[in-house]
Amino acid sequence: MMKTAVTVLQEMMLKLGLVPEYECVSQSGPHHQAMFEYRCTVYGCDASAVARSKKEAKQEAARYMLQKLFARGLSVPAPYATMPSEQERPSSPPSPNNNPALEPGPSAVTGRSTLPLDTRSYVALLKELSEQYHLGEPQYELVSDTGPAHHRHFTIRVSLGLHSRQCTSTTKKAARQLAAEQLYTYLRDNLSRLTGDFVEEEALARALEKSLKKKDAAAGSETPSKGCNIDTAMNRFTELHEMAGHCLDLGQRISQYHNGLMMHIEESKRLSGQEALKANVSAEDTERALESVCSALGLRVERGVSCGKSLSVLRLVPTAPPLAFAGGDDKGAATAALRYLRRNLITQSV
Repeated sequence: MMKTAVTVLQEMMLKLGLVPEYECVSQSGPHHQAMFEYRCTVYGCDASAVARSKKEAKQEAARYMLQKLFARGLSVPAPYATMPSEQERPSSPPSPNNNPALEPGPSAVTGRSTLPLDTRSYVALLKELSEQYHLGEPQYELVSDTGPAHHRHFTIRVSLGLHSRQCTSTTKKAARQLAAEQLYTYLRDNLSRLTGDFVEEEALARALEKSLKKKDAAAGSETPSKGCNIDTAMNRFTELHEMAGHCLDLGQRISQYHNGLMMHIEESKRLSGQEALKANVSAEDTERALESVCSALGLRVERGVSCGKSLSVLRLVPTAPPLAFAGGDDKGAATAALRYLRRNLITQSV
């Protein structure tokens, strides 16, 4: 799992016998749209950032501090080993007219981030959340365009499944950001128990890496974008994806539960599983046969509760929906699991 900027900075400074100091410098704006400014001080440097929450502001201050330390020649691990961009560091927070994408925006760093705005927006977070949990693709629609040419107002609606939100702002980009923020916040609040393993820092890093890869591919360039080794970035993305493990398919309909195995296991693995089932059709050791079949399918068997001689439960993971089987003993539970696999992988494929 990718470490956050605060964690990386803390570990770096501990090796030097230093401890980063963080301070909430100011809070501005109305209560429902409060902006927080955090300052990080260490190693004779200070860095500040502004965001919609104290946590985000602290992370951004630490991120910019890592960039400053990297510019001073210290060894900083990827993806924080980037040079701070002078043109993105104004002396005061940008106004809505100068930076409409952050009006009022989901989060605003005081120009101190080298990441493109799109990869740090709620549009990117909503897209990553939807992909990770199979919720579908967010759809954006221009609802209205009103007002005179010098003061136009755009209303954008974002839809995901049966849920939608729409917002109005003076630019399409700002309205799109605000609509995505509202829908993303709603989903995280209402699916908090199911999306607890969604890490925003990692999601933003994935979004950046995919965006850079897409831009280089579109440009037909063999040279990676300045300041970023795309091959290394994509390899890291692949590693993070594998480390993340299985995520729930929140877009799966109950009416399709019985087709879960057929829909979520690759065809090559299904074929291997079918061969394993046929090879173990008359096996007396059902537990070992189940292990063999699950291995071919890329699943593992987890033993659950065992209440003496009365009940034994096992689970097959990762599956969508989660599959659990019970029997009078371990052998009975394994027999029930094999019967289910045979019915789904062999009977339905005929």
